[in-house]
Amino acid sequence: MAGHGRTAQDNETRTLQQGAFVVEPLTDVSRVIWEQRKHVVCGVSPGNSYFQVPRLASLLGWLCAEFERVDVIIPDSALHHTYLALGYEPQRAVRKARGETNVLYNRVVRAWKTHGGPRELDGLQRMSDLVSNEVYRERFVECEQALKEDRALWETCQEMSEEVLATRGYDGPPDTERIERAMQYLLAELPFFLASADIFGAPSSLNFYHQRLALAELIFSGGSVLEPSPRQGYATIYPAA
Repeated sequence: MAGHGRTAQDNETRTLQQGAFVVEPLTDVSRVIWEQRKHVVCGVSPGNSYFQVPRLASLLGWLCAEFERVDVIIPDSALHHTYLALGYEPQRAVRKARGETNVLYNRVVRAWKTHGGPRELDGLQRMSDLVSNEVYRERFVECEQALKEDRALWETCQEMSEEVLATRGYDGPPDTERIERAMQYLLAELPFFLASADIFGAPSSLNFYHQRLALAELIFSGGSVLEPSPRQGYATIYPAA
């Protein structure tokens, strides 16, 4: 597969200091999309201590200064799969996920208010608000099929899901049924890796996280059957030392 341009490992000059944050575009295409600064998707993770109000306030202020449009996504409908994988009964899993994502949603609201709140084009979305989006649904089906056919993709999602369960305290055997349930969280996020520009109707779009993700590196290096849109980029963005 041709891939999406050279990866960050191929180009050590890709790391950029940009004020309070460091930006590491994953590929050449991603760097072009970063330079355009049209749209960025900020995914925030429930249960991750990184996403506290002060850091969110700093990040959102910086994103709004850099990008024409910012969309923040709270993965509410995906999180209950993690609780099911941890052994929670279905109703309790839904309640736990709802409570945890509400806390995170409110943190984002408080953080964004320190900068006057979202601008006219910005958005704060729960993932459940996007499941009716036609592009999201189409790419989700594509990702679901790829996960069945692409061994490298499956193994990468498996490893990441096992790490998530371990972080949340699970120390039992990583049986296939449990792992495949936990992988549904990543599956729900995959369409944004591939087509957030199309999902949000943006000219181009940059996805990012604060640490390197094996899943993003696999997809953007061309190591998976999944292929990002030419208008889709990915970067690692983290606070400067």
